[in-house]
Amino acid sequence: MKKAILLLSFAAATSFAAPSRVSEVWVYLMKGEETHFPAQSSITDVACFSAKIDGDGNLNGGHLRPPALLGANPGTRYHLVVTIPWNTTLAHIFLDPELPFRSRIIADIVERSKPFDGLQIDFESINKDDGTAYLNFLATVKKALPKEKLFSVAVMARWAGHKQANPTDAFDYPFIGMIADRVVVMAYDEHYRGGGPGSVASLPWCRKIYSYALATIEPDKLIMGIPLYGRGWQTPSLARAYKNSEVVDELVAKGIKSKWDPETGGTYSFTETVNVTVHYETLQSLDAKLNLYTQHPICGVAYWRISQEPEGFWEP
Repeated sequence: MKKAILLLSFAAATSFAAPSRVSEVWVYLMKGEETHFPAQSSITDVACFSAKIDGDGNLNGGHLRPPALLGANPGTRYHLVVTIPWNTTLAHIFLDPELPFRSRIIADIVERSKPFDGLQIDFESINKDDGTAYLNFLATVKKALPKEKLFSVAVMARWAGHKQANPTDAFDYPFIGMIADRVVVMAYDEHYRGGGPGSVASLPWCRKIYSYALATIEPDKLIMGIPLYGRGWQTPSLARAYKNSEVVDELVAKGIKSKWDPETGGTYSFTETVNVTVHYETLQSLDAKLNLYTQHPICGVAYWRISQEPEGFWEP
């Protein structure tokens, strides 16, 4: 209850008129891939990915200022995206108001974002126990920014069933929506690198994400993320740790000899056939997602990321 009172009082100062249709098209752009920006498109917002907070709490990398993009439309807005390592312990340390990192990180973020039209926080490795600290971090960043700077937050994909099973999940859509001017729902990685093969974002899965987002985030703030990439999985996965007994068994079974060195230990290699399964997006699957997300008036969509799209994607 205390969390609700704190954030509701903050959110009362921010509101936007709901658009009658999707009016914003966001894209993520990695530094060094500026030449891939399309010559013609409906892109309204470029999310410059990313300035990274390293293990020492310092902000490094990414664009220092908005890039000069030859194909950008007049009035295009540029947003600095800030990320942290996928490490729940570091996230806990950085978000703790009792430690010195938090205030310095916020000051560095605000200073670094000055040349940009907007700022986006993309912190993904947040433990459920750090949910309140995360929300208060976002609120503090928002308050520290100039009023005219657009503040967006990228959030992990969630759905009603996930919320029921994880009621204290840190990515609290309603409260994040009260703080941010835009909420970018990363509706991808249904199947991910460490799991089994499958679609990056199948339409049935996206429907669950979209339904939950519509029920918990104001439509005029909602940006639905759409993946442009694919993923590959190999079967069997051969990377693993070995017991010495397993090394001996493998050497015997495959009839190979190992090399060894007193300083580096033993080594051997062999060739084995694996099956690779690739799932990727097509023009048709991307169009299906866009059609889904435009069934109801929301603010826009965000594509991850420039250079990964299929040929002809940006053609009028």
